[in-house]
Amino acid sequence: ESIAWPGAAMYACCAAALQRLTALLGWAALALASLWWGLPAPLVCTAIWLLLRPLASAALAAGASEAIPPWLSDPWGLCAHAFCHVHGVRIYDAADAPPRLLLPGVLHFRGAVLMNHRSWGDFAVDPAQAHAVVIARTAAIAATMLSGLLGVCAGRVLAISRSDTPCWAKTAREDLARRCRSHKRYLLYPEGTRRAFDANADEPVPLRVGGLKNVYESGDAALVVITVGKEKIMDERRGRVSFSSRLYRATSEPLHPSDHSTLDSFLSAVDDAWRDAWRRAYQLRHDHLEHEWSEAPLRREVRTAPSESLTRCHSSEQLRPQPSC
Repeated sequence: ESIAWPGAAMYACCAAALQRLTALLGWAALALASLWWGLPAPLVCTAIWLLLRPLASAALAAGASEAIPPWLSDPWGLCAHAFCHVHGVRIYDAADAPPRLLLPGVLHFRGAVLMNHRSWGDFAVDPAQAHAVVIARTAAIAATMLSGLLGVCAGRVLAISRSDTPCWAKTAREDLARRCRSHKRYLLYPEGTRRAFDANADEPVPLRVGGLKNVYESGDAALVVITVGKEKIMDERRGRVSFSSRLYRATSEPLHPSDHSTLDSFLSAVDDAWRDAWRRAYQLRHDHLEHEWSEAPLRREVRTAPSESLTRCHSSEQLRPQPSC
């Protein structure tokens, strides 16, 4: 039976205060991280890129290296990779394989990369793992401050507007298709918005047709990539930020519009690949955690017998605790 004890009220007050303090510190850490990556970090990364890129080009010309690494291709790419490194992002493609950030084989892929959208961290993690330009709304670019501006200037962010505004006209679908064709890879979020906090956040939903129709009409291949756990990096709804994040990834085989005679057939194939990759990504997380627990050492259970006075104190025969408690 639960019997009141003198410190219960104070314990409850302390627990509530600690919970509020933890939430406040979480919001403060999220705000500081957002300001860092939005304002000084792009300038720092640009300066580092200006220093390292000539050295890498000289090494390439001298035959000391075979190619410029993806993280050094442009200053915005360096900033995205730095974000992943600072926040401890580790992406697993198999339960028994070491983590890696860059999507396997993506440098040889040409077309549209279709990814699930979870949180603010997607704007750095997804372009880094796909090494692709990302299509983003003007509002999202403005929210990321100098990082978004750096991405536009570096040609790694394609700004679009979904409606007419005093500063921007609505982006026509044909204009977006033309801009995408000038890049080897471009990143789409066919879900249309962040879904990490929806009631059905862990279930696939029907995809929006607009961007997929552009992919089909342009004849570009489509690659489905589902990454689980991205919302843990920067949780803008709960005020949390992580500096050690494990993500789990599953991809599909490239889907070619030339293999489908109609748009509906292509959309159906994309939907099937999306749901299959979604299932495999969540299953990978389950398998990896299960594998981790199976290899972990057994934990000793510490049992302490309650003192005699404490046993008497919580006895149902006494209505008030003894002083020894």
